[in-house]
Amino acid sequence: MGKETAAGPANRKIDRRTLYTRNVIKDALLEALSEKLFEQITVTDVCRRAEITRATYYLHYQSLTEVLDELLADALQTAEDHTVNPNADTEQIADLLTAHGTASFKEHESLLPVCHRVAQLPKYQVIFQDETISGYVVNKIYQWQRPRLVPSFIQELGITKKEAEMLALFIINGTYCVNKALKWKKDETWYQIHSMLLKYTAGGYRRLKDL
Repeated sequence: MGKETAAGPANRKIDRRTLYTRNVIKDALLEALSEKLFEQITVTDVCRRAEITRATYYLHYQSLTEVLDELLADALQTAEDHTVNPNADTEQIADLLTAHGTASFKEHESLLPVCHRVAQLPKYQVIFQDETISGYVVNKIYQWQRPRLVPSFIQELGITKKEAEMLALFIINGTYCVNKALKWKKDETWYQIHSMLLKYTAGGYRRLKDL
């Protein structure tokens, strides 16, 4: 803490030039991910695409994983910023989204929690399509959503903290796996499948409330 690292001084103020360079690096990694797997990408490759030196790269990031983490945070924040009423009751959301099949789903899609929508953001889709980092990515989504989902499940369903954590993990992993099986293609089939799953989930919430 407080020491100079390969990424530069701790708590360095992010000025406009720094922000620009970091964005260029992140865009370069996204470009590389559109062509190859994350594990095949090197810092040299990213620097070439970003048109910067390795010295400049290491002023901002220590590793490619650190760049990936920031991209994931950007994607999750973007999805969260476009979520309508993120603290709404989960069962009510599921009922509203499935009241009239896929039509109501499409109309109220912005009510979906972040874990359902983050992988659909066009800019960041290449991250979620890389199966070699899927376990890492889904854990990041879980860690991001856990502070919101767990207390909500405890309050709504009257379950323990551990049960709420496992339920959140189950939903996030399940959603991710389904999207992966559907090849991240948001077509009519995607809406039909997720509409069915939301009905199933709503039934599960009701059952837990009745216990």
